Amino acid sequence: MSKILRSVLAIGLVFSSRIPASWASDNNPPTEPSHVTATVKIDPNARKQSIAPSFLGLSMVLSETKYAVGTSTASNPYFKRLLQNFLVYGNGPLELRELNDKAFTASTTSDDLPALSNLYKEMQALGQGVRYFVGVDFSGNFDAHGNESGMAATEAETIFRSLPQGSLLSYEIGNEPDLYNQSGLRTGYTYPQFKREYEKTAAAIEAKKTGVPMAAPVFSGYPGGFMKNLDDFISSESAHLGMLDLHNYGGSHCNGRVNPEDYLLSDDAVNMPGSPIRPTPANVSGYIRALNRAGRSNFRIGEMNSIACGGQDGVSNTFQSALWFLDEAMSFASAGVSGINLFTIESSNAYYTPFRFSHTGSFPSPQYAIAQINPIYYGVLTTAEMLQSRAALIPVTLSTSRRIKAYATVDEQGVVRVLLINKEEGRSGDGSVALHLAEHRDAVISALRATNDDYRVSDYTHYTADDRITLAGQTFKVAGGAQDGILHGAPEHTTVHPRDGVYLVSLPHSSAAIVEIR
Repeated sequence: MSKILRSVLAIGLVFSSRIPASWASDNNPPTEPSHVTATVKIDPNARKQSIAPSFLGLSMVLSETKYAVGTSTASNPYFKRLLQNFLVYGNGPLELRELNDKAFTASTTSDDLPALSNLYKEMQALGQGVRYFVGVDFSGNFDAHGNESGMAATEAETIFRSLPQGSLLSYEIGNEPDLYNQSGLRTGYTYPQFKREYEKTAAAIEAKKTGVPMAAPVFSGYPGGFMKNLDDFISSESAHLGMLDLHNYGGSHCNGRVNPEDYLLSDDAVNMPGSPIRPTPANVSGYIRALNRAGRSNFRIGEMNSIACGGQDGVSNTFQSALWFLDEAMSFASAGVSGINLFTIESSNAYYTPFRFSHTGSFPSPQYAIAQINPIYYGVLTTAEMLQSRAALIPVTLSTSRRIKAYATVDEQGVVRVLLINKEEGRSGDGSVALHLAEHRDAVISALRATNDDYRVSDYTHYTADDRITLAGQTFKVAGGAQDGILHGAPEHTTVHPRDGVYLVSLPHSSAAIVEIR
């Protein structure tokens, strides 16, 4: 691996410039000359911004553990394999959020928590760790008169005793209490009432002396809730706080709302407009400053995905969701957020879930199979590749009139990676990237693409006879067989040789690419 580059890296797509075919690698020549669309400048010597190795995570539902993770007696090997794909680049440990805001059932203690314990031990044995933040019942912890039942503290103690030492990061206090009025869990519920109940709950949990802090306030992020009170919560409750925990979605399908079929290619899907208090990448810096003033720094988007209320069919389950995730994840990393947790649920109507499983036999000893791997999962893996080996962000200057995004990292071995995302929808958005670099080493290109560069495609659509998504030429789609969670096909990497310090990289519309300077 090379040392950190000592020169300024410049990436440019130049209007009307002609690309000599001889500049590309011999095994992958461009089919036609390309023209100018953007300029990106990167200085590897500029001040770098660290990214937590545990930046990527999943948000799951505790009561659905048996459908994904497994049970006390039967683990799901495919879930474990899909987690290992996250961690193959040396990232981790993977932080898993287990949503719960209700009373435990018999299966919580007999199967769900033991299954999480088993997963932790199995992943530790593989040298690839997971850790948890687990929800307790906040909505049921108080009656209509504000009297505390003690249920949340009892659940916290059960969680602590059920999970291995070192696996539990924090107790998540409920789920979206700012929406309790809308969900029917409360009537006339206010922020002052929430704050009083939170303080009582935190005190009761701390009295159990487990030494595990809180993840809170778990606000939905919608402006109509308690977000305007977030600074007050941070400053007054920081003593309990192990994690500032908020939710954010790129759009909404709630109450029948319909988004355009290309919505996830828009800038609005990354930074939803309408309120400066929504925790989008563009708005979180103020919350991070408030957290730092309180002596805290751990801030996760504990639940996030493309479109709220299960996603939207034809949008959340298509290739555009992979491009959206890349942009959203790297935007949050650039904003200084500690991590993000992609929401996944079992319902077949959850179009945004990264994967789902099927089951045969009866619980608690079923046999598992993969039912679906959605395009957004390819975006997660591409992000993991960008963040590998304790990568840090390098400042990027982008000039373009097109829907092109660029991010850059340098890892602990000094390898520079540049992520290019092209959200243009048609062939007029095709172009080539010119990388200007003083050192004359080869660049290796890994492309993320869909059939015909069509943002509507997934591994399950039928716009052509063989719709599929590929990451560096490989796909999870298995023709005529069951998916196994392994990328299939020979890896395809384009090696670009420099000419006079210039590398030329093709970037078709509706695609992404990682440019690696070794």
